[in-house]
Amino acid sequence: MLTKKIELSETASFDTYLLHNSQEYNVNKKRPLVIVCPGGGYIFTSDREAEPIALKFNSIGLHSVVLWYTVYDKVKNTPEHALLELAKTIKYVREQADEWYVDPDNIMVCGFSAGGHLALQMATRWNDPWLGKQLNTSNELLKVNLAISCYPSVFAKAFPEEDTGFAAALVDQPNTANERFFGVKNPTEVDVEKYNIVNYIDENTPPMFIWHTYEDDLVDVSNALVLVTKLREKKIPFELHIFEKGEHGLALCDRTTARKASHHNSHVIRWFDLCVGWLSSYID
Repeated sequence: MLTKKIELSETASFDTYLLHNSQEYNVNKKRPLVIVCPGGGYIFTSDREAEPIALKFNSIGLHSVVLWYTVYDKVKNTPEHALLELAKTIKYVREQADEWYVDPDNIMVCGFSAGGHLALQMATRWNDPWLGKQLNTSNELLKVNLAISCYPSVFAKAFPEEDTGFAAALVDQPNTANERFFGVKNPTEVDVEKYNIVNYIDENTPPMFIWHTYEDDLVDVSNALVLVTKLREKKIPFELHIFEKGEHGLALCDRTTARKASHHNSHVIRWFDLCVGWLSSYID
């Protein structure tokens, strides 16, 4: 396996988990690649939703990378900065496709919570002329072929003006939640709607696999329901699984990613096998 860190900037990078090109099986096979976007409320990036997820995708024969986008309130309007960093990652991967034995027509994003929002941003905005212009590239290089979204944040409301939430425990001088998500202390309706994924869904949006839990009290399950309603309206294929039991942030639901006993969930753990089944109709 080829593992290396690629620096995108002083505050962002991605790690590669590229499978070995064996001369015994799948010789010179160009494999799909999954870009994993950890969650963390756009405040930090969770290790629990990073390398273990990348390795899980490796276990089914896919390349993967983990994007460490800029967090810890080093910028305002973190979602927009993260989107540009994810776009740069996709561009880089496609440009290295031949060397890394990556199938350039099977680049997918997988995100959790806020990382799910980031993955959805990229899936719905890859063809936005603004994005191509920002990176001085063609939008075709930024294309997302499939998206996997796990308990994703899809929309947000303006927060109380001075609200910093749990960022105060992580950051010495935290931004307000409004500055973090929308770039300003007092966001307008236009500012807030820029965060709303459903505003970007169109015919260029790729098929999606989405899962959530009914009991999630941090990102309400209505986020997933609003998302798939819009996908259905736009005739974008999707598969949705809503599990009744389970808290927010379950990741792989087993000891691999558990921080506490409640992160073990013998029912929701099936999400990954369900995802593999969904992928089987799209990839070799």
